[in-house]
Amino acid sequence: MITPSQEQTLPTAYQVGAFALIVHRGAYLITSPREPLLPGGSHDLPGFILNAATGANPVELQLRRTIREQVSLAVSDLKLVGSHAARGMHGAEGGMRLNLIFGTEYCAGILQPDLRTVMGATWVPSEDLLRPGGAPGWLQGAVRDFEAIAPLPAPEAPAPTPKLRFGRRR
Repeated sequence: MITPSQEQTLPTAYQVGAFALIVHRGAYLITSPREPLLPGGSHDLPGFILNAATGANPVELQLRRTIREQVSLAVSDLKLVGSHAARGMHGAEGGMRLNLIFGTEYCAGILQPDLRTVMGATWVPSEDLLRPGGAPGWLQGAVRDFEAIAPLPAPEAPAPTPKLRFGRRR
């Protein structure tokens, strides 16, 4: 039987990453981390690599904490919308990594990337990500799947402006 202390010394056969696909007003938050965790060059999402047992904390709670630490935002319910496996990822030491993508909506906070871990962050419209060549395939698939289970609200029509009348009424 393997004890918890022995478990940490065994080589990791694969890693698991958890990332958040955050939407706000039809745009998705794309980050530029100091050390990219996802394949695709300039497209990354807030998230972490699970290197040890989380104990009593479910992955979703840890992901919420990571989002707060990396970009200072609070999000709504997390829904698993995609996953992909990659070999030879940065930090995976040549092994495999399973990346889980959770879709969610922005709730509160002011976007302030933590410059120790994230060089920048920007909201990118859905249509820019979904156009051919606009984003890596794993990201386009996650956006499509998220929008299939949680359709983006239609843009609100501007409220009618009351007609202003100047002068006196008779």
